[in-house]
Amino acid sequence: MKLTAHKDANLDDDYVEVRYRELTPVIHQILQLCEAAGFVLLCEKEGATHNVDVNDVLYIEWVDNKCCVYTKDDVYVVATSLSQLEETLRKHHFIRASKMCLVNIYKIRAVSNSLHFRLTAELINNEVIVISRHYRSAMLRAINDLAMEVSP
Repeated sequence: MKLTAHKDANLDDDYVEVRYRELTPVIHQILQLCEAAGFVLLCEKEGATHNVDVNDVLYIEWVDNKCCVYTKDDVYVVATSLSQLEETLRKHHFIRASKMCLVNIYKIRAVSNSLHFRLTAELINNEVIVISRHYRSAMLRAINDLAMEVSP
């Protein structure tokens, strides 16, 4: 694969053009990354508003009647419902892990079986998320689909 980048100060907007002979898993992943790049959630922390890149989000949890957005280093609050976020973030590889939690499947390091037909997902920051049995099949399907995308 050949990569070419050019700086052009005369452009009104930045853009990325991808040319390919065949849509391989690697090209598909590049296209998805480009689509997700720059997509931010407007979050709040300690009275200040922050733009949080969805690619930095590990998981989102409904706690005390608010949506908490967890990154590797911080916790933010976003003023929307978990179901609205689920719909918005579905194409950014977020999937429901339980009634109260969405997880970014790109941030899962390992998945293992747990009691009562549940799963546990270890995230890249070593936190463990419980995937309820109701969402188990969908989670396994999503992880399998992701593995198929990135395998040669």
